[in-house]
Amino acid sequence: MTQKIHNITLSNQEKLFECPSNDSVLDAGLRHGLAMRYDCSNGTCGSCIAILKTGEIQKIKHHDYSIQNELFAQGGFLMCCHAPLSDLNIEVDLIGDVKSIPIQNIVTKVKKITRINENFISLIIRTPRSKTLQFMAGQQVELYYQDISARYPLASCPCNGIELEFHIRNMDSDAFSQILFNGGLTAKSDIQVIGPDGIFVLREESINKMVFIAWDGGFAPVRSLIEHAISLERDNEINFFWAFPAIDSEPYLNRYAKSWNAVLDEYRYSPIPCDFDRSLDNDCELIAETIFNNLSPTDLQSADIYICAPAELLIKLSELIVSSGIDEKNILGSPL
Repeated sequence: MTQKIHNITLSNQEKLFECPSNDSVLDAGLRHGLAMRYDCSNGTCGSCIAILKTGEIQKIKHHDYSIQNELFAQGGFLMCCHAPLSDLNIEVDLIGDVKSIPIQNIVTKVKKITRINENFISLIIRTPRSKTLQFMAGQQVELYYQDISARYPLASCPCNGIELEFHIRNMDSDAFSQILFNGGLTAKSDIQVIGPDGIFVLREESINKMVFIAWDGGFAPVRSLIEHAISLERDNEINFFWAFPAIDSEPYLNRYAKSWNAVLDEYRYSPIPCDFDRSLDNDCELIAETIFNNLSPTDLQSADIYICAPAELLIKLSELIVSSGIDEKNILGSPL
């Protein structure tokens, strides 16, 4: 059977996205970067109810959740269990901002541990299908393993709340990272997730170009933000500056950062090597100046500037940017 693509219009949000006839309305909306409410994606919780105004839908999976008769009569349906048979006009409430997302407590399982290099590990954990994590790109959560906890930014896109990725640096001062790097965590180990929190999120309605600046592991939330921007299919120009210790040959996921050239028309990636020794106290002012000297005035003008770096470096770099004439309101920062 030929797959058809249908247009889904959100009548109360002035938004539109495409959905194949064999895909759920929820999955298609999430892929297009829409902050749709859902907890399970399998018809159990009822969080993804929408109202069908016009068009035809078909049920593509069983659901245990029972929609109240009055709501059903108004056109209520579960987006996770239905696909379009025609163009649709639906009414649905989206997550408006970070304040709209509740703090969640979910027990997950380790799915995959990948040692990127001697300094970083990619940790992927999986939530139960009945309890996925709602979050916004750029936010962070607290991870608990037995009596050890640590706070990390999410490196994954909100379009997938089941598989959550983190980039964890090997630090003696971080007990969680030491357990991970020493083999204490394995596939199917239980990890408790509490969160999300943080306001380092995309200004989705802005038409400004976007400048992302990350120091080393600050790439994790920046990756989440850029991939969310890609899912929104915005045509904003994106410039990404990734500062890293010059003793490393390249940033730890250099090829990944380069790969966005294939999907973004206006994207420029600039790795910035900086004098830095992981075993010593370093001059944050010198590193800030190195990064700033790689930014041109045209890069910063009329731009939303997203910076993720250690607090002292974030402050010093922000001061340099403001001193060049950029309004501090255009800077969004998240300390590592």
